[in-house]
Amino acid sequence: MTDGNALVVGLGLAAAGGVLLALIGRRWELQPTFEPHTRVELRVGTQTYATLLAEADSKHIALVPPLRRGLPLAFEAGTLATLRIATERGLYEATIQFAGRSTQLRPLLHARLVSRWHHLQRRRYERVVLPDEVQVVLRYAGEEWIGWAHDVSIGGICLYAPVATPTNTTVQVELPHALKGLCQSRAERMARVVACERAPHRYGYAYRLRLAFADG
Repeated sequence: MTDGNALVVGLGLAAAGGVLLALIGRRWELQPTFEPHTRVELRVGTQTYATLLAEADSKHIALVPPLRRGLPLAFEAGTLATLRIATERGLYEATIQFAGRSTQLRPLLHARLVSRWHHLQRRRYERVVLPDEVQVVLRYAGEEWIGWAHDVSIGGICLYAPVATPTNTTVQVELPHALKGLCQSRAERMARVVACERAPHRYGYAYRLRLAFADG
């Protein structure tokens, strides 16, 4: 190979490498697509809250204020928090910094992104985020009501219910046909209540239950 040909090949490889690095960098910087009213988990200090995403772009986030003892919360400007959002592609996490709040039309908490989005999976069983909520039947203490499931896995289910259920109690869950395959499960399951908290819902406020299947 002549010196001229070697130079051309070298320049070509360098250019290809530059393109590859640019593509990798661009892929790293891509932001997941979030829809309004997406359920999110907000961790501020040692406290974790469930709430809804109102707006999001590449730099800013607006959240529906989470509740504590039935009252909406606000955080001082400059407070850092961790935001986790479940999408069809998995679970994403980023650090945000609160910038203030607004009360026009509806109360919102405003924050800016101070980190990139990181893709992670925190569960033992991979969960499936449902494209829309699916109704399930819950039975506890002789009562029966309808819940709205929003993600499921082989190990459990996360849903919204109209009433609170004590943690560590056992409830019966009746799964519709659409969810039996996703859970690799029969129609009726016994599940332990891992967590129960009041949280914003698209139709108002409800109780967010995390259930772990307890019958194998």
